[in-house]
Amino acid sequence: MMDSFNHPDISIIIITKDRRKYLKKTLASLKNLNFPKAKYEIVVVEEADDPQEIDGVKYVFIPRKNKGFGYARNTGLRHATGKIIVFLDDDCEIHNGWLEILLDPFKDDSVGGVQGGVTVPESTNAIGWAESILGFPGGGVRRIQLANGKIQESSAISTLNCAYRKQVLDKVGGFDEGGGGKMGSEDELLAKQACKHARCLFVPDALVNHESRGSLRKIWHWFVRRGRAELKVMAHDRIKYSKSWLILRRSLTIKMIILIPISVIFPDWIWFGIVFAALAYSIFQYARYFNAWRFSKARSAALLVLPLVKLTMDLATDWGRFRGIVLG
Repeated sequence: MMDSFNHPDISIIIITKDRRKYLKKTLASLKNLNFPKAKYEIVVVEEADDPQEIDGVKYVFIPRKNKGFGYARNTGLRHATGKIIVFLDDDCEIHNGWLEILLDPFKDDSVGGVQGGVTVPESTNAIGWAESILGFPGGGVRRIQLANGKIQESSAISTLNCAYRKQVLDKVGGFDEGGGGKMGSEDELLAKQACKHARCLFVPDALVNHESRGSLRKIWHWFVRRGRAELKVMAHDRIKYSKSWLILRRSLTIKMIILIPISVIFPDWIWFGIVFAALAYSIFQYARYFNAWRFSKARSAALLVLPLVKLTMDLATDWGRFRGIVLG
């Protein structure tokens, strides 16, 4: 594959904050790249109290001012020299051939962005596997399963494992550093713009293992932030359409509120209704994600807890939306 494509210079950008333990594993994983070292650089942007240089990388220090993800990624872009920019989360481990597979689509000049596949380490607990089966983050194992080994057109690109042509990033002005950039929706905002300028693809075989949250508490906080970030995406002046109807359709809380009048009219049936709704919700999740679970080869415990994990995600997202409306 490498002989068939004269690769331009590559910059792999990793942003990090208070996560040296994870970063160390990620950088160790990158040492296994089967790729000419003269062809790529690793740019680590770290927000911290004091700079701590890292051997073998271009280290960029950001004083702790909490300016957000968008600011950190743009800082990385300013220090990158590559014509193709690869973004990788600080808690990923690459699979064999990852970089070559991720970059291969750029043989086609019409391609401007590529998203790779995301799974979790085999040792991940049941809750962590359920996250990935449900499609988080970056589409998780479910997105890989649905792709069935085929490269697909896509405008959904997550910076946890992706690559863009630098000229495309320049055209859209980099990442948002405002509300969306601080809340974690900077990559979604950028992808929607970038994919208007060039073709964007999902390449399932460009795989990385991504550390899962692995607990309901962490998932709750994560999805509260996602709910708030969703509103920031809607309000952003670069996005010209509204997703209000989609939020209403997806909102579990709205559906639960609709049941309140029914419970008032039929109070004797309220507990039956609750049990029936919980059972129906669980069966729907099992039916929807069963093939992804089977594809993942995760233990049966992951399938068992999947409805609870999905419920946590749904309610946390709604709470995040509510907080976003109230607090901005």
